[in-house]
Amino acid sequence: MILPCKELLFNPLRLAGLIGWFYLCLYILQRYEGSSMVPDKYKSVSNLLLLLTGPLYLFVLLIIMVVKRAEQESVSFFEALRMTFSKSLIHRIKRRHFSGSRGEYAIILLDSSGRSLSEVYGRSRDDRRHTEVLELTEKIIGDAVWLSASDILIDPINNTTGTVRFRVDGMLRTTYEFDLDTCTSIVNSIKAISGMDIAEKRRPLDGAFIAKMIEGSISFRVASAGVLHGEKLSIRILNQISGPMDMRELGLSQSQHKTIKEMICRSSGMILVCGPTGSGKSTTMYAILRRLDFMTNNVITIEDPIEYVLPQASQIEINPKANITFANTLRSVLRQDPDVICVGEIRDDETAAMALQASQTGHLVFATLHSSSNVTALIRLLDLGVKPLLVSSALDLIISQRLVRKLCDHCKVAANLNDSQIINLRERRIDPHTIMSPKGCKKCGGTGYSGRTGIFDLMVMDSETKSQLIDGRMSVGALKKNGDGQFRKVLQKQGMKLALEGTTSLKEVKKIVSSLG
Repeated sequence: MILPCKELLFNPLRLAGLIGWFYLCLYILQRYEGSSMVPDKYKSVSNLLLLLTGPLYLFVLLIIMVVKRAEQESVSFFEALRMTFSKSLIHRIKRRHFSGSRGEYAIILLDSSGRSLSEVYGRSRDDRRHTEVLELTEKIIGDAVWLSASDILIDPINNTTGTVRFRVDGMLRTTYEFDLDTCTSIVNSIKAISGMDIAEKRRPLDGAFIAKMIEGSISFRVASAGVLHGEKLSIRILNQISGPMDMRELGLSQSQHKTIKEMICRSSGMILVCGPTGSGKSTTMYAILRRLDFMTNNVITIEDPIEYVLPQASQIEINPKANITFANTLRSVLRQDPDVICVGEIRDDETAAMALQASQTGHLVFATLHSSSNVTALIRLLDLGVKPLLVSSALDLIISQRLVRKLCDHCKVAANLNDSQIINLRERRIDPHTIMSPKGCKKCGGTGYSGRTGIFDLMVMDSETKSQLIDGRMSVGALKKNGDGQFRKVLQKQGMKLALEGTTSLKEVKKIVSSLG
């Protein structure tokens, strides 16, 4: 007698479903076993639950994570849900395997007119050597994006070898090493897609290209220079997929966050964001701008280059070759009925004076300035020839900042402190076991660090400071000495707080503070 399928002990459909469920759970375990959603001491139990229940347990973990975020950020559940998945997409651009000749990344390099790399390079796709170079170029760009690098540097180091280095979290790391011929071919392919002259290898050139990915588009700025042994290429990655951060993610203290919120609610005045190159000034500026109501405010930005697209804001990119400078553009912007003006960078006396004057005529002005501290920002403005009366009457707030690398959550370990350090911490009633140090793992590229956060010093231009500027009672020498000392203390205090929380290491804090001079 033949039993129907539904009466069989092992129904083929049930067996297939069971096997499918097992492999799904196994994939989820492999994908999320290194996740920071569960503390390390519960990893073994969590991995077992993932293996048995798979997506059900993962769904519970995600709900718990969203609820916690909603409580910490004081936002609604749905807003926390949006922020969680947005951040996951932004900061974890994963490798995607797909068929075809573009290697292991779903990435297509395009020039400004929309032509692909193979079309621009102008050779047959049947050329094996040519195909390898194009795939290698796409892989390098894909690796840099996946690692959240800010820059790619391609350098010839001698007559036979060239290197490719990525700047990740502010630190350079050598990622590839090629023979010089391969390195030259990669440089030529990038120059071709960037609209640069391949034959010109001595004169500095500039160019740009775009990378299309599943998640969106990423812009790249390229600069070349003739150096010993060949040609050097520097590529700045303008990752618009990641989008600007929210103010809550910058690392501001509650009092600093409150001060900035009060300042941006004003209808006029100037907020200046300061710091050296690579200190996160643009990120802070965009985060502040995102708090504005674009529907009721006419927001115009002047940038070089446009790093992030702000919906409903009018963004203008500087082009010196076409005589579109900060000063010229700012002059025309003032005739376009703006409520808020953002000046990407103050570089000259004319731009500085015009920006400060605009803040006096009913406009809220944001700007960035290269300076080492709040006080040196004031000195820099005065050095540009801006009158003290204009500075005191127009400037409301100066924000100076630095970036500190965060320890990798997957491999950080308790710091090995010496006896004097332990005694010193206990005298301050600090538990030495809260101090962590880097170890290094695959997820952080062996560095022990992953991501960065900001430490800030805010200077509100109060009536006393303004009167000292106007009366000339503020000595530049004394101002710089006292101001830099105060700036150093503030940043050291914030850095130590991060170290005590286990967010960063004492070594990283010491490095940042010692760089302040």
